[in-house]
Amino acid sequence: MTFVVSYHFASDHEGVEGRVSTQIAAPEDPRLLPSGDESGTAPGDRRYRPDVEGLRAVAVLLVVLFHAHVPGITGGFIGVDVFFVISGFVITGLLLRENKTTGGTSILNFYARRCRRILPAATLVILVTALFTYIYLGVVSGNQTADDGRWAAVFLANFHFEAVGTDYFAALRPPSPLQNFWSLSVEEQFYVVYPSLFLILSRFKGRLALRTRLFYALVPVIALSFLWSIIQTSANPSAAYFSPLTRSWELGLGALVAVSTQWLMSVPDFLARLLTWVGSAFIIIAAFTITENSAYPGSLVALPVVGTALIIAGGMSTYKGGAESILSLPPFQWLGKRSYSLYLWHWPLLIIAAERVGRTTLSLRNNLLLVAMALLLSMITYRCIENPIRHARIPSTSTVYAGLALVLATVAVLTVTIVAKTSAFAGSEVQAPSESVILQEVATAPTITTIPPNLKPPLDRTFQDFVGYGGFETYKCSGTSSYVVSPVISDATEPICTIGDPSGKRLMVLYGDSHALMWVPALDKIAKKAHWRLIVLARYYCPAELVTVADPPGHGPTGAPFVVCSQWHNWAVRTIDHLTPDRVIISQENRYRPADSAGSMTNIFSRMAWGNGLVSLIQSLRIPRSHIVFLGNIPILPNDPPVCLSQHTADVAACSAPYRHTGTGFNSIERHVVTASHAEFIDPTPWFCSNVCTAIVQHVGVYRDQLHMTGTYAKHLSVALGDRLAAIPQNGP
Repeated sequence: MTFVVSYHFASDHEGVEGRVSTQIAAPEDPRLLPSGDESGTAPGDRRYRPDVEGLRAVAVLLVVLFHAHVPGITGGFIGVDVFFVISGFVITGLLLRENKTTGGTSILNFYARRCRRILPAATLVILVTALFTYIYLGVVSGNQTADDGRWAAVFLANFHFEAVGTDYFAALRPPSPLQNFWSLSVEEQFYVVYPSLFLILSRFKGRLALRTRLFYALVPVIALSFLWSIIQTSANPSAAYFSPLTRSWELGLGALVAVSTQWLMSVPDFLARLLTWVGSAFIIIAAFTITENSAYPGSLVALPVVGTALIIAGGMSTYKGGAESILSLPPFQWLGKRSYSLYLWHWPLLIIAAERVGRTTLSLRNNLLLVAMALLLSMITYRCIENPIRHARIPSTSTVYAGLALVLATVAVLTVTIVAKTSAFAGSEVQAPSESVILQEVATAPTITTIPPNLKPPLDRTFQDFVGYGGFETYKCSGTSSYVVSPVISDATEPICTIGDPSGKRLMVLYGDSHALMWVPALDKIAKKAHWRLIVLARYYCPAELVTVADPPGHGPTGAPFVVCSQWHNWAVRTIDHLTPDRVIISQENRYRPADSAGSMTNIFSRMAWGNGLVSLIQSLRIPRSHIVFLGNIPILPNDPPVCLSQHTADVAACSAPYRHTGTGFNSIERHVVTASHAEFIDPTPWFCSNVCTAIVQHVGVYRDQLHMTGTYAKHLSVALGDRLAAIPQNGP
């Protein structure tokens, strides 16, 4: 027996760690380090790679400091791509060592290792994050986070957040405290497919060695995935960012480096050292030049991905004088051990703390304090959860069954919590009897101090209280099963649906974007009472007036023209002219960005450009101007009202704002254009604000988010709006 120095090298994205210990050596197993931990490198390579562990420290530092808004690190999110390359490298190394040592590949053992390594810490963070979101952010955010947690628990968070990113309404909400789990989901999806491919190729009998077969299999996958990353980023950035198809080449390149170990070992030392420094430069350039507005991943992702691959590849031939001389320093090794837990903890802490005070982010000082807290939690998790469970001697079959049970239990706990926190609500027919009553309710609304026990809709159901969102305000076409409006942004036309009184002789058309849609509950009641037919022509993120707006977030290149919206304009105007309605009601959000706005969310249309677009719309309609009614924009509160109310149940005033601090966008220019065109302008502001704009009027929740009112409040305004419409004469120019 001899005394040896041993190192631990973890086997996946989440935990490359270096640990030095002195112990009595066990019989040598090529798959294991003397400590009993997995080597994580391919046969022929060093069994422990401090440069790889140091890379993980660099990666997590970039991500954490970027999320903490440290100045200069504009592209710190590229740390995730560094993780992906490391994962592909390590997993392939494990599989190759096992195949060489045992002559086969055990999928069961592979997934048992993944369960022990990934699930315990991930499950802890999911459940704790959901709990503290309920406590500190209230039931609205709590239910949303619990739902996100269900997707994260089954490693489908990337698909879930992709859908959220392309959903116009969901994208208006603050980021999820569990959004960082998307990258973990991508890796687990890779782990589902890649070991099976490895197993198939390892059992294939032929002249080519296993590494050569893997090389030829990986190269086309890498090429096609990288090409798809470029194409998809141009067409749908949100989908490209979260998709395993655009990210698989990153893991595949790491796998290719592991497969190429024997060839890379022959690289001359001077060239190997150069490769590691060039790779380091690539990562640094990417971290400080790529920004959130860059077309990413696209082709830009090649900088951090190729850079990481070069560092790992060069480190096979030499470790003196290369990047390893820095990456092997104790601080990098120490942080590398805790990188998985730090990655999991830091984001929930930053997001919950910021949302608690109603901000998108805190000061740099406070963010760094939260990062320090995340590091402390990471140390505890690493010592008490990660290591004990990872090193537990549990049979593979039992481990896999326990892992599945843990996932199912997590989903069940979160589901039961959501159900328990969700109130019963089947819609409401509440309405004020007259406009004068509305004005009186609005005037007294600032005196409301606590949330009424009979609030409608309940806070936890507010988000669904909207037309076309699959909520309780679902309107069907006459004689069909189609919805009034499709919530799909990409459609350029719409089935024509008739609601109100389908047998009515007079026709009302509602035209606009989601701000037109929010008036449907009121207008449907008005149309039914007056025996008018009502047709709704609305498109999310597409104003009624004839301007070219930039693509919505997550749809197409940043700042590019929203082509579908322009096509929709042409179709909708032709349809209105063909229908020859007795009344056209127009309503729209008026804070859009023009095309080619370089991705700046504050770069909205000028007053002149916006007014000209509305003039063009009115002039293009071949109907009498007296038939046109324009509903102005509603006031916007500083914070998301339902979320704010759920955090201040006994201080409703905290979610209100003086009228001068709210905005109605370009209402004044719209009023000028409409009245100058001899059409009618209705300003809804008095129905929302006195000198103070409130989130609750009487016992009704006014807002479903910052930009839209609830369907219930729209019904509450139906008599007031109906009286105003009835008073408008329909003759004139």
